[in-house]
Amino acid sequence: MIGILLITHGELGKSLIECATHILGDKPAFLESLMIENDCAHEKMFSDISEKIKGLDQGQGVLILTDIFGATPCNIITKIIQPGKVDAIAGINLSMLIRSINYRHESFDALIAKAIQGAIDGIIHIQSNQSC
Repeated sequence: MIGILLITHGELGKSLIECATHILGDKPAFLESLMIENDCAHEKMFSDISEKIKGLDQGQGVLILTDIFGATPCNIITKIIQPGKVDAIAGINLSMLIRSINYRHESFDALIAKAIQGAIDGIIHIQSNQSC
Protein backbone atom coordinates (compact mmCIF):
# COMPACT_ATOMS: atom_id res chain seq x y z
CA MET A 1 0.00 0.00 0.00
CA ILE A 2 1.31 3.44 -0.92
CA GLY A 3 1.40 5.87 2.02
CA ILE A 4 -0.18 9.30 1.62
CA LEU A 5 1.14 12.54 3.13
CA LEU A 6 -0.76 15.82 2.86
CA ILE A 7 1.45 18.91 3.12
CA THR A 8 -0.67 22.04 3.17
CA HIS A 9 -1.03 25.57 4.41
CA GLY A 10 -2.65 25.77 7.82
CA GLU A 11 -4.98 22.98 8.93
CA LEU A 12 -6.24 22.14 5.41
CA GLY A 13 -4.58 18.71 5.33
CA LYS A 14 -5.87 17.77 8.76
CA SER A 15 -9.38 18.91 7.80
CA LEU A 16 -9.32 16.93 4.56
CA ILE A 17 -8.29 13.80 6.47
CA GLU A 18 -11.14 14.38 8.94
CA CYS A 19 -13.61 14.72 6.04
CA ALA A 20 -12.28 11.57 4.34
CA THR A 21 -12.56 9.69 7.63
CA HIS A 22 -16.18 10.84 7.96
CA ILE A 23 -16.97 9.66 4.42
CA LEU A 24 -15.13 6.34 4.66
CA GLY A 25 -16.12 5.52 8.24
CA ASP A 26 -12.60 4.98 9.60
CA LYS A 27 -9.32 6.86 9.37
CA PRO A 28 -7.29 5.13 6.67
CA ALA A 29 -3.94 3.70 7.73
CA PHE A 30 -0.72 5.31 6.54
CA LEU A 31 -2.38 8.68 5.93
CA GLU A 32 -1.00 11.78 7.66
CA SER A 33 -0.69 15.51 7.24
CA LEU A 34 1.86 18.23 7.91
CA MET A 35 1.06 21.90 8.23
CA ILE A 36 3.34 24.52 6.71
CA GLU A 37 3.46 27.73 8.71
CA ASN A 38 4.31 31.13 7.29
CA ASP A 39 7.55 31.42 9.22
CA CYS A 40 8.74 27.83 8.84
CA ALA A 41 12.41 27.09 8.33
CA HIS A 42 12.83 25.05 5.16
CA GLU A 43 15.50 22.85 6.74
CA LYS A 44 13.18 21.97 9.65
CA MET A 45 10.27 21.21 7.31
CA PHE A 46 12.52 19.10 5.09
CA SER A 47 13.52 17.10 8.17
CA ASP A 48 9.89 16.76 9.38
CA ILE A 49 8.72 15.63 5.92
CA SER A 50 11.55 13.09 5.65
CA GLU A 51 10.59 11.61 9.03
CA LYS A 52 6.91 11.37 8.05
CA ILE A 53 7.84 9.66 4.79
CA LYS A 54 9.90 7.06 6.67
CA GLY A 55 6.91 6.29 8.90
CA LEU A 56 4.43 6.10 6.03
CA ASP A 57 6.50 4.07 3.57
CA GLN A 58 5.52 0.42 3.78
CA GLY A 59 7.83 -0.54 0.93
CA GLN A 60 5.74 0.81 -1.95
CA GLY A 61 6.50 4.50 -1.47
CA VAL A 62 4.64 7.63 -0.46
CA LEU A 63 2.43 10.00 -2.44
CA ILE A 64 2.56 13.60 -1.27
CA LEU A 65 -0.50 15.75 -1.92
CA THR A 66 -0.13 19.50 -1.57
CA ASP A 67 -2.42 22.45 -2.06
CA ILE A 68 -0.89 25.04 -4.40
CA PHE A 69 1.73 24.53 -7.09
CA GLY A 70 4.58 27.02 -6.63
CA ALA A 71 3.89 27.76 -2.96
CA THR A 72 6.18 26.88 -0.04
CA PRO A 73 4.99 23.27 0.46
CA CYS A 74 5.51 22.55 -3.22
CA ASN A 75 8.94 24.18 -3.24
CA ILE A 76 10.09 22.13 -0.25
CA ILE A 77 8.93 18.78 -1.62
CA THR A 78 10.63 19.19 -4.99
CA LYS A 79 13.86 18.30 -3.15
CA ILE A 80 12.32 15.08 -1.80
CA ILE A 81 10.69 13.62 -4.93
CA GLN A 82 12.13 10.32 -6.13
CA PRO A 83 9.94 8.99 -8.97
CA GLY A 84 8.43 5.65 -8.08
CA LYS A 85 9.37 6.05 -4.41
CA VAL A 86 8.18 9.51 -3.35
CA ASP A 87 5.97 11.39 -5.76
CA ALA A 88 3.77 14.47 -5.45
CA ILE A 89 0.66 16.14 -6.84
CA ALA A 90 -0.41 19.75 -6.26
CA GLY A 91 -4.00 20.98 -6.20
CA ILE A 92 -5.51 18.67 -3.60
CA ASN A 93 -9.23 18.59 -3.03
CA LEU A 94 -11.41 16.09 -1.18
CA SER A 95 -12.25 14.18 -4.37
CA MET A 96 -8.54 13.73 -5.08
CA LEU A 97 -7.90 12.48 -1.55
CA ILE A 98 -10.76 9.96 -1.60
CA ARG A 99 -9.61 8.67 -4.98
CA SER A 100 -6.01 8.44 -3.73
CA ILE A 101 -7.07 6.43 -0.70
CA ASN A 102 -9.19 4.06 -2.79
CA TYR A 103 -6.52 3.35 -5.43
CA ARG A 104 -3.29 3.29 -3.43
CA HIS A 105 -2.98 -0.47 -3.80
CA GLU A 106 -2.22 0.07 -7.51
CA SER A 107 1.05 1.19 -9.10
CA PHE A 108 2.34 4.73 -8.58
CA ASP A 109 1.50 5.67 -12.17
CA ALA A 110 -2.06 4.35 -11.87
CA LEU A 111 -2.55 6.03 -8.50
CA ILE A 112 -1.34 9.39 -9.77
CA ALA A 113 -3.61 9.19 -12.82
CA LYS A 114 -6.63 8.22 -10.69
CA ALA A 115 -5.92 10.96 -8.13
CA ILE A 116 -5.65 13.68 -10.76
CA GLN A 117 -8.78 12.46 -12.54
CA GLY A 118 -10.60 12.38 -9.20
CA ALA A 119 -9.71 16.02 -8.59
CA ILE A 120 -10.90 17.00 -12.06
CA ASP A 121 -14.11 14.95 -11.82
CA GLY A 122 -14.90 16.59 -8.48
CA ILE A 123 -15.06 20.07 -10.01
CA ILE A 124 -18.57 20.64 -11.32
CA HIS A 125 -20.51 23.81 -11.99
CA ILE A 126 -23.80 23.26 -10.14
CA GLN A 127 -26.87 24.60 -11.90
CA SER A 128 -30.11 25.60 -10.20
CA ASN A 129 -32.57 22.70 -9.86
CA GLN A 130 -29.74 20.24 -10.56
CA SER A 131 -29.71 17.08 -8.51
CA CYS A 132 -26.46 16.34 -6.68
